[in-house]
Amino acid sequence: MTLSFPLTSFASSETTIPTSTKLNLEAILVSIDDFFTKYPFFVAGVTFIWLVVIPLAEEYLQKYKFISAVEAFAKLRDDPTSQLLDIRDNKSLAYLPSPSLRMFNKSVMQVEFRQGDEDAFVKSVFQKFNDPQNTTLCVIDNFDGNSIKVAELLVKNGLKEACAIRGGIRGKKGWQEIQETLLPPSVHIYPKKKDKGLQGQGSNNGVIQANEINSQSPSAIGVTQVEQISNGPIKKSADSPSAIKCGPRSSSPYPNYPDLKPPSSPSPSKPQN
Repeated sequence: MTLSFPLTSFASSETTIPTSTKLNLEAILVSIDDFFTKYPFFVAGVTFIWLVVIPLAEEYLQKYKFISAVEAFAKLRDDPTSQLLDIRDNKSLAYLPSPSLRMFNKSVMQVEFRQGDEDAFVKSVFQKFNDPQNTTLCVIDNFDGNSIKVAELLVKNGLKEACAIRGGIRGKKGWQEIQETLLPPSVHIYPKKKDKGLQGQGSNNGVIQANEINSQSPSAIGVTQVEQISNGPIKKSADSPSAIKCGPRSSSPYPNYPDLKPPSSPSPSKPQN
């Protein structure tokens, strides 16, 4: 009996636990709603910090990131440790050269990036800098597909900081698009002009073909024609038949009547053929 009494008393105590101590989910939700209603500005501030401030801080503190072409120009101008790395191939460089940085007393580093050859690329880049751990690179491509990959790759291998230029050379809001309005003329880039093997039809075609004309007799061509080609339309001049005929010119006002007799005379002379 003494052993069964504690057990029965313990069972009776369990059945007498009040239901108010149980978790009431509805009461918690009501409390949260009341808190949001009483402190709306606090809730809005916390939400803004979580969704806006923290991501921007992470992006700012990140060692590789996207920057605009204007921001890259400002960094190259103001930061003596910053350099420009052009990762385009030779064909692209032959069409559009790299921006000139002579105004900053800097030169552009050109190392082609190829997928699957990352180790050789990193080695080639680091050979161009004495202190990569204290160097900031602005990476530029035709567009911005590979530039951010290169920036991340270089940072993971020991570079201080790498910034991928958004839009690259030819992309939207890239270097070439914004240079006319936002960048000085010394850093503008334009397509290279192709060398012309032959000059345009100019002075050579404007020379009178005298040899060909002299080789033809007046009897063969009937009327001598001289063609002179200039920048304008072709002009042709032809001598009148009276200028071609041989013999002295008659002083008669009637070309076909050299004896000065008018056509209405009683006995006109026979006209000359």
